[in-house]
Amino acid sequence: MNSAHSERLLAPALQPGDTVGIVAPASNIKREALELGCAALRRMGYKPFYLESILEQDLYFAGTAKRRLQELEQMFESREVKAIICARGGYGANYLLQELDVAKIARHPKIFMGYSDNTILLTHIADSSGLVVFHGPMVARDFADEDGVETSSWEAAVSGQEQWQVPLNAEVIGRARRSLRRMSLHLGRLARHAL
Repeated sequence: MNSAHSERLLAPALQPGDTVGIVAPASNIKREALELGCAALRRMGYKPFYLESILEQDLYFAGTAKRRLQELEQMFESREVKAIICARGGYGANYLLQELDVAKIARHPKIFMGYSDNTILLTHIADSSGLVVFHGPMVARDFADEDGVETSSWEAAVSGQEQWQVPLNAEVIGRARRSLRRMSLHLGRLARHAL
């Protein structure tokens, strides 16, 4: 598939009692943080599942690129796993892109969630397979923090309870007295661009 999808691929909604697979496609994680995040998911009524190899370390990574790739693809292929949430970000998810089997992912659509370094995986999967992905909280970071996840909005999003719409027609009333400028950082310098 290419990035021009006429329709997006929607994963089935997550229900209480469903198994949530946890993956570490980037940096290594601490068992304590992982267990705190899993406990939060259990309190919400889900069954967290991870492979013990998720705790491997290879330099700064959660094991070798091969291990991380196999873990991600195995979670997508598993019939028991209904959603996949990244444990944490960091660095290293980009090493999975070249070998990632997006056709396999498209055959097994599931909620896939993360952010930080995992954004590259979210974007690649969404663009290559058409799967709707979720830029959202991670297990060993946000779920591990007592106030890290606003659970009611999270559950509404993954269960399909709430439909969000963002209006695309912003109406600006009035006149500008000066020219409007957009600011961006580029190679450590502050650059200005006229709109």
